[in-house]
Amino acid sequence: MKVSYNWLQEYISGKLPKPERIAELLTMHSFEVESVEKIGNDFILDVKVLPNRAHDCLSHIGIAREAAAIIESRIKN
Repeated sequence: MKVSYNWLQEYISGKLPKPERIAELLTMHSFEVESVEKIGNDFILDVKVLPNRAHDCLSHIGIAREAAAIIESRIKN
């Protein structure tokens, strides 16, 4: 699944770590991030979501919730 770093930032309160760092954190805690690619002024993370996590993580908000939990932040309301 392709995930925009800028979109993730819109969902999370506070500042996200750099794209490479968030990819590393997601890989170590929940998902395999296969690549991080710079496109224009954004970074696209290619996240491999396992079938057992499809129901809650096949969306930007789902990945943002997971990232927020890992970096001990909150989701914007």
